[in-house]
Amino acid sequence: MSQTLYLKYRPQKFDELIGQNPIKLTLQNEISNNNIAHAYLFSGPRGTGKTTVARLLAKSLNCFNIKETEYEPCGECLSCQEIKSGRSLDLIEIDAASHTGVENVRENIIDNVRFTPYRDKYKIFIIDEVHMLTIFAFNALLKTLEEPPEHVVFILCTTELYKLPETIVSRCQRFDFKKVDLNILSDHLAKISQLEKIKIDKEVVKRIAFNSGGFVRDALSVLGQVLSLGKKEITTKDVLSILPRSDFEMVVSLVDFLIKKDIRRAMELVNKLVEEGVDLEQFNLDLIDYLRRLLLIKFKVDISSIEPQDKILDQAEKVSVQDLSQMLNIFINKVYALKTAEIVQLPLEMAIIEICQDKKLETINQKLEIKNKEIKKVERRKEENKENTDEKFKYKNADITLQDIIDRWQDVIICSRESNHSIALALQTGYPICLDKNNLEIAFEHSFYSERFKEIKMRNLISDILKKVFNCDLIVRCSTMAADKKAEVKQKRDKQNLKSEQEINNLAEQFSGKIVD
Repeated sequence: MSQTLYLKYRPQKFDELIGQNPIKLTLQNEISNNNIAHAYLFSGPRGTGKTTVARLLAKSLNCFNIKETEYEPCGECLSCQEIKSGRSLDLIEIDAASHTGVENVRENIIDNVRFTPYRDKYKIFIIDEVHMLTIFAFNALLKTLEEPPEHVVFILCTTELYKLPETIVSRCQRFDFKKVDLNILSDHLAKISQLEKIKIDKEVVKRIAFNSGGFVRDALSVLGQVLSLGKKEITTKDVLSILPRSDFEMVVSLVDFLIKKDIRRAMELVNKLVEEGVDLEQFNLDLIDYLRRLLLIKFKVDISSIEPQDKILDQAEKVSVQDLSQMLNIFINKVYALKTAEIVQLPLEMAIIEICQDKKLETINQKLEIKNKEIKKVERRKEENKENTDEKFKYKNADITLQDIIDRWQDVIICSRESNHSIALALQTGYPICLDKNNLEIAFEHSFYSERFKEIKMRNLISDILKKVFNCDLIVRCSTMAADKKAEVKQKRDKQNLKSEQEINNLAEQFSGKIVD
């Protein structure tokens, strides 16, 4: 029987490990400096190398030939060979998913801890899916984990860190594994294809990496299916029928439906996920991560590692920052509901309804664009008619009031667009709440923005924009809007928007014009 690619190319040395550099470097330093912890906790998504690194660490700790300042296991000694083949008596691997009870912990761990290693330096326990242990099993493990003998090292692995008691987590040295960057994963797949002497189209490995969502094991599993076609040269066309439609693609599709406010198709997609056995909790977390990336794009943060570029950039153009912020809040609020829901898809269905039927999520940019067009028309008429001057908009620091700023806050947003579009997007969620002499406090609905604008450089940019609008010097302070203040601000905004619309209608009537979308 041929060996699967994941097992065949499982890293046997730290230098062969991909995508987890911070973890790799830390462990290498600890091994070479002989600064070994008594308990490690490896957490992160499936297929990212937790168990692989646990075995690498075990090999390095018990390698016969490793020198004092080295960190790589030799791979040749008896200990390394036994660990590789799963025959080591001093490496005890326990699947907590099938050994959940307190008796299993006593029998497999507590009773074994008392005995010195059979031959190697350390007796090492790798407990996979440790979150599956019962609370009584954790309690039984706690004392041993807190004060283990010097010859014992624990390595706990989990995909669901939040299920572990804090008493367990606090007694371990924790490492968080991440999904692998798609470019790094693509290069890894291409290298394996070369080793297998198969010529594979560059687009194929990119597509496999993208479909895997950054999970190495999933990517190698699909690559194995592709290579099983038995061809010496493989193109994108050859593998379209093999590549599964990834959950990540479903995330992208759902976001498309939410932007279009297509409730029916969004609901159908969620129910299809249930039919296909997709883990909705993980899907929701992937969805939150994708929406976060869209938000980063709105602020021009580099997302070069995300594929496909054209799709995510296209979606970013069609949705506003406020829409994304509210979508994120809604799906974040569904994280707990998905854990306890009797009808598994109901929380996501309710989220879809909240997003698609909430009139507050009508794109603000469309409204602003309409208002902006009318304001520009009026400004052009003012320039043509020299009798209409801007004297009423020129202030002295002593004369300007908070209400003056509130009344013309829309002008501040429009003016900021000319300087920096991302500032304009952020100021849409801000509101002036206090003016003390020449100190203006702006409160933002989300702490993300208030923290960003606490930087002196950003505050100076806002001060410059305010000076252009009000012709006076103002020092800006930024804060996060309190919950009770949000409702009050919303009421003021609605009132102000109504007033602005009335003014535009009056201007249109005065100049015998009409408002167009």
